[in-house]
Amino acid sequence: MEIPFTTMEQLMPFPTAQELIAKQHRPMESMPPGMTVMAALKMMAEKNIRFLAVVENGSLAGVLSERDCARRVILGKLDAAGTAVRDIMSKDVHTVKPDTKIPECIMLMYAKDVGYLPVLRGGELVGVLSIREVMGALIERHERLLRRLGEERLTLMYPDPSSY
Repeated sequence: MEIPFTTMEQLMPFPTAQELIAKQHRPMESMPPGMTVMAALKMMAEKNIRFLAVVENGSLAGVLSERDCARRVILGKLDAAGTAVRDIMSKDVHTVKPDTKIPECIMLMYAKDVGYLPVLRGGELVGVLSIREVMGALIERHERLLRRLGEERLTLMYPDPSSY
């Protein structure tokens, strides 16, 4: 006997942070805290990215975004070639675990006003999720769910497969 679905999550579960990381087409980029801001900006430009994890001794020490560079270097009138990333990086980093579901990631990103979430397994950085990836996964899930519900509706309306 089949047990009926009682929630939408049972019908079509949300992906996890780990599942989204597995879909990423490019390797995660990181840098040491001693790197200069200018070198970090060049790295971001070359890789066409806007965010870098700062890793020291295998652990996440902080993060650096283009926003950090603009606000702390340019507005602070610092020398990008002479300023170390450790001096301007964000140290209060909001992270998630690999098994965190997408709705939790979205709520955290919204509540903390961040566009990127490092994903940690224990203390090890396993990837970084962007708001674009998280919202894309949410949209993809909703599209699949709508297609499935449409198919279910057709099946209920026309139970004989030869009629369609």
